[in-house]
Amino acid sequence: MMRLADPWYLLLLVIPAFLFFLHLWQVKHGRASILFSSGSSLKGLPKTWRMMISPHLHWAVYPGFILMIIALARPQAGTSFQEIKTHGVDIMMILDTSGSMAEADMVSERRALTRLDAAKKVMARFIKGRRSDRIGLIAFASFSLTRCPLTLDYPLLLNLLDEVNIDLFPEEMRRTAIGNVIATGVTRLRESDAQSKIIIFLTDGTNTAGNVAPLTAADFAVQEDIKIYTIGFGSPDRTDVDEETLKEIASKTNGQYYRADSLEDLEQVYSEIDQLEKSEVRVKNYEKWRELFPWFLMAGCCFLIFEIVMSKIFCRRVP
Repeated sequence: MMRLADPWYLLLLVIPAFLFFLHLWQVKHGRASILFSSGSSLKGLPKTWRMMISPHLHWAVYPGFILMIIALARPQAGTSFQEIKTHGVDIMMILDTSGSMAEADMVSERRALTRLDAAKKVMARFIKGRRSDRIGLIAFASFSLTRCPLTLDYPLLLNLLDEVNIDLFPEEMRRTAIGNVIATGVTRLRESDAQSKIIIFLTDGTNTAGNVAPLTAADFAVQEDIKIYTIGFGSPDRTDVDEETLKEIASKTNGQYYRADSLEDLEQVYSEIDQLEKSEVRVKNYEKWRELFPWFLMAGCCFLIFEIVMSKIFCRRVP
């Protein structure tokens, strides 16, 4: 990479340009210093190297001046690089896949969607919008299933999210174990050394399975300094969300409870969480430049010295 430290000096290039065109005009319209009748009889005489070089020596002045002006502009060669430090957020996304999530009470582009498909759509958009955060995915019904541990491989995570469906669990195991899955999420985040650790928990029901009480699991999260955002999802007249428990879980862990009755509501919820939990990114720019002007200066001087030495010593002419 190259740059000019003082580019305004390049304006001086108009001087050699003016002198060049002035010289051309003088050659075309100028008068000889010594008048003589004719030089045609001299054309047949052999020419020495001095005679051949002498008429062209003045051209060496122009590159000399140009190179010296470029030297004044201080050309520099160097490198630049960035040091990027990120303090990402570790996020465990928990998705309810119990039987009630198959209810098709969501609408997208005039098309009915199941709650599960609507949730997957919004979660995928959330994942695509994150940078430098490790994200994991747990699906649950009567028990929890870690679909993806914390990862930065977002394409893999999106593929695993896309494969989540109600059939992950046998029909008799499609109840809702809220406490157990939160405890699983806490376990997955326990060893993380991230500055911020959060769980985004989405469900459309109430705790009906498992051997860990939801508030007990919330206490585990508090001990590990894990924040939980809880989301009650589904149309209000067709869901049985235990909002009080979800609110208490969020309150205990310094998180927040959201109610999403529609796909648009859910998009707004994830957008708000995205704004609340931002990764810290610090960027430092480093540049190192090496001066090149001595080379241009020396080259320009060489042209001028060559012209002076040749014209004054080896190729002297009578005016």
